[in-house]
Amino acid sequence: MQRVLLIALLVATSCKKDAPKGDLPPATDWGGGAGSAQKPANPHAGATDQAAGMANPHGDTPPNPHGDTPPNPHGDMSGPRGAVPEKTAPTTLEKLPDGSLKLGPFAVAAPAGWTMKPTTSNMRIADFVVPAKPGAEAELVVTYFGQGGAGSVQDNIDRWVDQFTQADGKSSRDVAKIEKTKFADQEATFLSISGHYTAMAMPGATPAVEKSDQAALAAIVDSPFGPYYFKLVGAKATVDASAGAFRKMLESLKLRKPD
Repeated sequence: MQRVLLIALLVATSCKKDAPKGDLPPATDWGGGAGSAQKPANPHAGATDQAAGMANPHGDTPPNPHGDTPPNPHGDMSGPRGAVPEKTAPTTLEKLPDGSLKLGPFAVAAPAGWTMKPTTSNMRIADFVVPAKPGAEAELVVTYFGQGGAGSVQDNIDRWVDQFTQADGKSSRDVAKIEKTKFADQEATFLSISGHYTAMAMPGATPAVEKSDQAALAAIVDSPFGPYYFKLVGAKATVDASAGAFRKMLESLKLRKPD
């Protein structure tokens, strides 16, 4: 009997494992605590940007920043591929005391006559419809994807340019006009392109929009909180006629004092 008890005691002792040693913090501390990196305060207090994992003031939504319901006539994949948008309550930009609009860390003056419509996506900040005749529509969409943006500036320029093809067979990259400039004293890139326009509604889907004689004016404007993407796209005649107003809008951008 004593022999059996001795064997059982030896087995129990050999099976006992010591607690793992090392410097790993408790699981509840991973990704947080004093040792974790801190992001700068986000200017967008309000709705949650689940796609970017950070607070976003823009209560807006689409897997593609132009794909609301009903489908946008200028359907577009302007954001990071694979990003999952979140639906939000309809919202528009807040009007500031001086009459300008609050656009994240910026104040901006919208062109007279352009209609601001509510956005319902955590990626789309603002949406303006340009006055035009039926069949000659154009629309400006402003998007924001957090501190890291939606890839490099060149990645976005290439994506936008590749949405256009030329009737004479030339490469759209050869005819696109790209300008390095500044708005609100922030680094910016300005694009002008026209041609036959094709935009995807979602990654891997068939073209949601395919129209001839279209144009786009677009700008990527840096900020202390990451880049903002402005894209005016639609009928070439309307976009061309709106070029001055769009440029003036970008030139009106001013960084606001922190709230």
